[in-house]
Amino acid sequence: MKFSSDISISKINKAQLTLHHAVQFIAAAGKYLLEEKEDDSHTNMSWDSKTKTFYSDSMNNRARVGLHVPTLSLKVTGPTGIELASLSLSGKTKQEGILWLRQALQLKQIDSSDLDIEMHYEIPEHPTDKAKPFPELDSTILEELANHRTIADQVCSEIFSKHAKATPARTWPHHFDHGVYVSFRFDDNGEANQSFSVGYAVADSVINEPYFYVTQWKKDEEIDYSNVPELEYGSWLPEKLNGAGLSLSDILKMDDQEKGIKAFLDKTISFSKDA
Repeated sequence: MKFSSDISISKINKAQLTLHHAVQFIAAAGKYLLEEKEDDSHTNMSWDSKTKTFYSDSMNNRARVGLHVPTLSLKVTGPTGIELASLSLSGKTKQEGILWLRQALQLKQIDSSDLDIEMHYEIPEHPTDKAKPFPELDSTILEELANHRTIADQVCSEIFSKHAKATPARTWPHHFDHGVYVSFRFDDNGEANQSFSVGYAVADSVINEPYFYVTQWKKDEEIDYSNVPELEYGSWLPEKLNGAGLSLSDILKMDDQEKGIKAFLDKTISFSKDA
């Protein structure tokens, strides 16, 4: 599986913004209907590569809220993934989507009367913020966005499998990144004092296109980037990212994308562990 060069990055960015707003229904379900967690993880979501769907955690072991990316469809499923209800968001406003979701969840005896689309963080603006309907997106672009998430999930899940203290790969609705967090050094009380994160991010102020990142963290100490290893692809961005980024543009230049991404991760993670 590889990233496609058939779609312009500007079109990917534009569609990705729509998708970012569409997954806020999942985040809202987590915020208003799941037990609140200090790290805000009740609002995050998993990615199912087989069904190409973002999912919330289970609610009362009765239902999950999902977003099927290839059709931009909001879904309510049983805990095992059996579809109970579906709504295409194309042509629907956010208010129409949240009203439908309340009703669909109530049919599963989930009290969704407090469910709202308002969140405690801000994301980049989109016409749907002003009651405009979700646009109908090109199916080829949506399939590629699903492909991006599957590749990202494979990369992150491999990191997770190699590190005992890694968190599972999840998508966070604020920045819309998919990543894992790995603690690997601890103090005498068992608290982490050094870690790194690996993930896939959408276009932002760091890099204006999708990119993989590896960031480093040390408690009460700055990371010294004066002697970092040279990267064939990607760049060290200590001021913007406190780590390194590998842009989609760089990935598309690779003869072997899988090998190139692995080389970027190996070098930057190795630096993290030695920093």
